[in-house]
Parts: sequence; structure tokens; C-alpha cells
Amino acid sequence: MTFTEVLEAVVFPGVLFTIGMGFLFDWLDRKTAARMQGRIGPKITGPSGTLQPLADFLKLMFKEEIIPSHADKKIFLFAPALYFLAPLLAIQFIPIISLVPVAGFDYDILAILFLLAYAAFVVAVLSYSSASSYTTIATGRLVLQYVSYEIPLVLAIITAVLYSRSLSVEGIVAAQSRLWNIFVMPFAFAVYIIALMAELEKPPFDIPSAKTEIVAGWLTEFSGRALGFLKLTKEISYVFGSALAVSLFLGGPLGPLIPGVPSAVLYFSYFMIKLLAVGFLIFVLKTALARIKIGQATELFWKILTPLSLAQIVLVLAIIQEGILIAR
Repeated sequence: MTFTEVLEAVVFPGVLFTIGMGFLFDWLDRKTAARMQGRIGPKITGPSGTLQPLADFLKLMFKEEIIPSHADKKIFLFAPALYFLAPLLAIQFIPIISLVPVAGFDYDILAILFLLAYAAFVVAVLSYSSASSYTTIATGRLVLQYVSYEIPLVLAIITAVLYSRSLSVEGIVAAQSRLWNIFVMPFAFAVYIIALMAELEKPPFDIPSAKTEIVAGWLTEFSGRALGFLKLTKEISYVFGSALAVSLFLGGPLGPLIPGVPSAVLYFSYFMIKLLAVGFLIFVLKTALARIKIGQATELFWKILTPLSLAQIVLVLAIIQEGILIAR
């Protein structure tokens, strides 16, 4: 790798930029929820409270880290770092300042699907390793919710793959140069957003971490640095999930080019506008909706969203076939 490529992977638009966006999403999430609920939200630390998420993270870095005597100490020490790596690696496959991602390859969609499954697996191991009654309940809910939302989530991604005829994020973005996928597959986009909220454990799918029932769910036994990095990882996953939605359905960084303006600036601007729009959509939905039961969540994913995803795939295949016949 050249020095420029290393700089892009580590600083911008790589690791440091993604972490900064994680803090920004946390602040925007809290401010949106506060405004909708008639509260103020973060206000003092930094301009309009923008540095409050960073302050909360740094506070946890200096807190004592307590490892329960009955827990698996090795998992407590190393698994949070493994969980932290998943979204940071996955974001490298998303084109942000150009049409070529930092670390893309021909089949990077498969790598993204693996990292999504890997993150859920690490969370389940973290939860089970705590050996707490609360985390044990959270583990059962987590696994049940995962096997429910994963199928419609994958089907929504496959819909974009089939229509674009590419297994790379770069290829899917390039195929939207004339028309965004959301106009061809709106149901797939809706299914993806709902399944993403379940992946991120956002209301109404915060069932594995229901604070009114099982304290903090699978996070109950974590403290100090481990808790800080686990919470930050959830926010970075928020950024990655929204960025993937932008790439799959909203044309990624594509937009009209303006003479005299560097393409990198335009691509980054278009990408950020779309990213914040998707993030804001999730902010509003999670604040407006109340938590549902695990049985209701499984019924939603298995009985409604999975058939809807399959129907969208059939529709997209019909569109592709029609296009082939017209071309002939």
C-alpha cells in the first residue's frame, strides 16, 4: 500500500473519520430524541453539546473496570476489541470520497455479510460469557432476534446485488449512475432499514437490551473501558449501516458534477447529505416507536418482511427480464 492509501484507511475516510462520525451520530440521535420529547438534550459540553458523546467516552476510559468473578475473564478482556473491529473493517468497503472504496474488491458484499454475522456472534459470546441472569435472558433474545432479522436483511441486500449484477459495493454504486435503486426497489429499502434497526438494537427492537426489564441487557456486567468501547462500537455500526444503505439504494457518493469543483469534494458532500438523511430517518423512527415483544418481532420479520423481500426480488427479476427482452 502507498502512503496515501494508508492515510485514507487510517485517517480519512477511514478509521478516525468513522469514529468521529460515531460520536456525531450519538449527538444527533440524542438531540433528535430530546426535541421530539420536549427536552433539551446535550447542551453544555462543546457548542450545543456536540462534545458530550466524546466526554462520556473519555469518562468511561478512566473508570474502574470490574470483571465479575463468575465471568470468562479472557473474553471480557479481548472480545470488546474484536467487536470494535467489525464496523471499522466493513466501512473500508464503502466509497465515500470517490467511486472507489479504500479496500474494495470484486466480492466485498460477501465480506460485509460475514462481518455483520460476525458482529452478532461476538455480541452473543460477550453476553453469554457474563454468566449473569440478566445477560442470559439477553442472549436468548439476541439470538432469536438475529435469526429473525438476518434473512430479510440479506434478501434486501441481494435485491440490490441482482439488479446491479455485481457483488461489490463499487459495482452497485456505479450501476446507479442513471437511476438510484430506491426507485426500483422501495420495499427492499424499507425492509433494510427495519432490519438494520434490529441489527443495531434500536427501538422498537431494543429487546436484547431492554432497560426496564433486564437492566442493560448484554451490557449489564461491563464497565470502564470495555463499556466505553462497546457503546462506541454500536454508534460506529450505526454509521456503517447507514453508509451501506446509501451505497446500496441511494447511489453512494454519486451526484451532479459542477465544473471547477473537485470531484472528491462533491462526492463527499453528496455522500454526507445522504448519510445524515438515512441516519435522521432512523433517529425519528426509533424515538417515535415503542418497544415490542420478542414474539411480535419474530412474527414481523418472518411473516411480513421476509415474504415482502422475496416479492421484491421477484419484481426486480421481472424488470431485469423485461429489459433483456427489450434489448433483444
